[in-house]
Amino acid sequence: MQAEMDEMTHRQRVTEALAGRPTDRTPVSLWRHFGGIDVSADGLTEAMVEFQETYDFDFVKFMPTGTYTIMDYGAETTWEPHARGTRTVHRLPVNRITDWASLRPLDVDKGMFATVNDALRQTVQSMGPDTPVLQTIFSPLTVANKLGGPATMAALRQEPAVFEQAMEALAALTERLVAAALDRGADIFYATQTCTAEVVSLEEVRRWETPYAERVLGPLRGRALVLLHAHGDFLWFDEAAGWPIDGINWHDRRGGPSLADGGARIRPGMVGGLNGYGSLRNGPRRAVLDEVADAVAQGGGRLIVAPGCVIPGDCPPHLIRAARTAVEGVAAGL
Repeated sequence: MQAEMDEMTHRQRVTEALAGRPTDRTPVSLWRHFGGIDVSADGLTEAMVEFQETYDFDFVKFMPTGTYTIMDYGAETTWEPHARGTRTVHRLPVNRITDWASLRPLDVDKGMFATVNDALRQTVQSMGPDTPVLQTIFSPLTVANKLGGPATMAALRQEPAVFEQAMEALAALTERLVAAALDRGADIFYATQTCTAEVVSLEEVRRWETPYAERVLGPLRGRALVLLHAHGDFLWFDEAAGWPIDGINWHDRRGGPSLADGGARIRPGMVGGLNGYGSLRNGPRRAVLDEVADAVAQGGGRLIVAPGCVIPGDCPPHLIRAARTAVEGVAAGL
């Protein structure tokens, strides 16, 4: 049972938990895509605000479409309904090596970037200062991989000088997106899909991921809350956990390491403990409650209960509610 304390705000709870300090209860947050309406500023804002008003999570992971960083570069996408909530990409912007050489950082006050930033501004205003809203910022290498698809890694390995030009442009774009988020009162959820052995070697991570993470995130220390999502089943976990972040989110229930193992190896706080495609989607409710209790036990007092990634859009509301209220029961010793 956690010691009785005065009730904290969402922001206080998140900040203190990530630092390993006592909290009135373990913080919790879940997030999902809102496919089909997430390319409209008003539609995305309304979806984000309603989801938070329904469940009262401790932070809001802002959820623009996962293709928002490539649409203004010319990606052709459509919304085809499915549980993941992501858009289908029909045409990639980068198809030849010369395309990498011609990439430039875009104006984040125009096009889809402007739409997303407008929705972010509205969402932050609706939440108020006591509930952190974290803008999803993809790492430059992740954006490159979205722009070029399967051919991206071939360009990285075969034409590193040209690829480096592209990465410099994408790093500048990422810095602009971070600045826009901070200007609107948001914090940062930095996401990499390219820090896993499924995509790159450790040496490649140290060349193409870590320096850019340090460049983008290093200046944010003391200015913003920074969480990292490391996506994949074969993560270069210890490398990513060394980036300038306050907490790390990963697929602890799927690819590992477990929360207990990960927590013993790293400095940042942890964000995880739930399998979005397990009991949270399929039930029963008791299994969700047990999973939360197990996560809290593993977390060692520096955990935000959360899924390892986006939960599917068809997770039953009563099971989402179970995950949210389970932390109250753990705090009460139930």
